[in-house]
Amino acid sequence: MYSTDLHSTPENASEQIASNASYELKIDKAKNRIYFTVHGYWKNKEVVSELIEDWKKAVSLTQANFTVLTDMRSMITHPQELNEIHLEAQKLVIQAGVKQVANVLPTDKIANLQANSIVSNTTLPYRNFNSCEEAEDFLNQSSTAYIN
Repeated sequence: MYSTDLHSTPENASEQIASNASYELKIDKAKNRIYFTVHGYWKNKEVVSELIEDWKKAVSLTQANFTVLTDMRSMITHPQELNEIHLEAQKLVIQAGVKQVANVLPTDKIANLQANSIVSNTTLPYRNFNSCEEAEDFLNQSSTAYIN
């Protein structure tokens, strides 16, 4: 039986997919959840050249109806050319069967507008939050809402 503590999972349930200066991507298999953290400023496509491959690996390790927590608090506005990479990643997530995405929005106002603009261009089921704790609570409720 698993602990009821929101932040504790069996050691083998969590897997780091990628960690670099631009982003982190990990999966919690016990929660069937992907954690995506965007770091700072991405100056061009080359600095995130592995992003789509990393997303493919992450979604391959999930089960249907997985959830995603995206932490964009430290994101700084990206050049417009990077929007297509974000959209491609979102399409992968949708095709893989995501149930719900919780976005923790950037504190940078322009990056906040950019993040909202990108996500509004897909059919991604998402909700925005101001903190990771709120987002995590929402996803935990969302993932258990259909269990009898």
